Amino acid sequence: MKQQPPWIHAPEDGRGHRGVFLDGQEIKMAVFVDQKRGIVDRFRQPLTIRRRDGQLITERLHGSVEVVWPECS
Repeated sequence: MKQQPPWIHAPEDGRGHRGVFLDGQEIKMAVFVDQKRGIVDRFRQPLTIRRRDGQLITERLHGSVEVVWPECS
């Protein structure tokens, strides 16, 4: 997989678990984050499946995005 810029975050990028916050609210089940553009794609809550192809539906949120790594103890 091609290495992505440091402001792009996705589950398969190999950088581990992170917390995603949009305008101060924690976002669960994020599948794509662009910190520079203020974009978060996440699975719609409650989980919803598209009938025609069986894919989980995502929604795009916009705002001030912060990504934090959990502290190791």
